[in-house]
Amino acid sequence: MTTGSLPRMTPKALGNMKVHALVDSVGLTRQPVEMLIGLPEATVGDHADWLAPDYLDMGTGRMVMAYSSFVIQLEDRVILVDCAVGEDGNFPTRPDWHEQKSDWLNHLGQAGLSPEDIDTVFLTHLHVDHTGWLTRKSPKGWLPTFPGATHLASQKELEYWRENHEKFAYMSTSFQDSVAPVLDAGLFETTVPEAEIAPGLFVVDLSGHSPGMIGLEYRKGHRVVAAFNADLMHSPVQMAAPQCSTLFCADPAAAAAIRSSKLAKYAADETVMFCNHFPGECAGRAVAHREGFRFVPVV
Repeated sequence: MTTGSLPRMTPKALGNMKVHALVDSVGLTRQPVEMLIGLPEATVGDHADWLAPDYLDMGTGRMVMAYSSFVIQLEDRVILVDCAVGEDGNFPTRPDWHEQKSDWLNHLGQAGLSPEDIDTVFLTHLHVDHTGWLTRKSPKGWLPTFPGATHLASQKELEYWRENHEKFAYMSTSFQDSVAPVLDAGLFETTVPEAEIAPGLFVVDLSGHSPGMIGLEYRKGHRVVAAFNADLMHSPVQMAAPQCSTLFCADPAAAAAIRSSKLAKYAADETVMFCNHFPGECAGRAVAHREGFRFVPVV
């Protein structure tokens, strides 16, 4: 994990909505060909002029990824989107996460907020790197970080991981440590696509990467002004090759289809996309480029 200074999105304002990023860590991960299914050999070279150095380290050939959350302030609402990796977690296969600390919670304070200010925790899906800060470790065990907030997820996502979390080694004990205490406290509610959880802010179906993954779209009429993409893309490399899903996708074909559809819509609408795993200025637009798209940060 990362403590101290690290690349992080500057706060964004879009109409009545303000957005801050909370970041656990930023660093090198796998090479694109190791993580993305069926990636054409020429993709990285053809797009290196904009992928490097921010999203791709040409020396090692590895992608640069972040593990982030977003806080939305809209009207009188304060909504946390995802909970990153957390700290003190049990991740023996990930030494960079295992029982580590981060500045994520400090970033909330730098946004002028405390855990008590969060009224809604919106979980796009329940993978380990999106649920960590749901709880904090204490002498009494793992306790909810946001006991005054409503926690939203899709019914399908909750049911799937409640029944299947032990089948996936990468989940370790994250469901037991992060999700179960919030369920036991009665803080979870389910939501459905097209629910309006705040003025103009709608739930959207993004299932594919995870069985019940959802996201958020901030809309003005038929135009999507902003989108919170969850793991629609893990790296801008997937914008260059939208047909390529990751090794971790539950349904790679469905993930590719929804990614291609949404990127086309967002490019047409000039939507500002907030991307959990993009490093640095992770809010930006999709612009048609070659056979796919390129990512253009909003600064």
